[in-house]
Amino acid sequence: MIPLLTGFVLAGASAFTAAYSRRWGERGGRLATSLLRNVLGIPLYFYGLVLAWQAAAPLLFASGAVNLGLGWILIVAGAVPVIIGHLHLGWRTHMPSIGDSLMSHGLYAYVRHPIYAGSLLVFGGLALLQPDAPWLLACALSGVFFTVMGRLEEIDLLQRMPEYREYMARVPRFIPHVFASRWGWLCPLLGLAMGAGVLYLWGLSLWTAILAALMLACPITILWGLMTLRRYPQLQPGKDADFSCCRKSDEKGEGHDR
Repeated sequence: MIPLLTGFVLAGASAFTAAYSRRWGERGGRLATSLLRNVLGIPLYFYGLVLAWQAAAPLLFASGAVNLGLGWILIVAGAVPVIIGHLHLGWRTHMPSIGDSLMSHGLYAYVRHPIYAGSLLVFGGLALLQPDAPWLLACALSGVFFTVMGRLEEIDLLQRMPEYREYMARVPRFIPHVFASRWGWLCPLLGLAMGAGVLYLWGLSLWTAILAALMLACPITILWGLMTLRRYPQLQPGKDADFSCCRKSDEKGEGHDR
């Protein structure tokens, strides 16, 4: 855990580009951030992950076909926003500067941290592939790290980009507005239950039917989300989400928090 935690600390220290730039100028701030993140933090972090994966420890629960299938589904689903987010940002991902402009299109029009959001899914899936104590601890710490890094970077971005405050008020951190309603997951969950029921009646075992339904539901859920965004203008980026159709106001007419 020592390399892992040390990598976390060094990578976390890279989230203060504005402070480094005030002390050493724009070029010095970019260099300090790059060294802490790319040369020290990330390599130590991955080295800690490798040690946790290779640690000899008994499994806490059996890793069967269902665990493996669900794990790979989460990994693939999380890898998509991670890759696309890196493509959107380009070199700014690992070498931020006080001269950077606000990224607010593509995936960044729906969530402020698509890379970290996807990473949370990836490590949720990785935890299912090898459920032993060292690896589960490493995955849990990684989830905490991504959450904390998102907050630290926002403190820095507010100093580098004044318009980021309005962007924060408009765009959620990890979960798109389309899934913010408590009813947001009803349609895909019903589809998953119906699909698993049909496959079960066709002769598959219960867990196999659920796994097969999950593999079918992932692309369907993505398409459903895109269709919902196009159908309801209040869910589009730059507009306040209105879920009044799904929530009831109390007798005094007071609304609920989003």
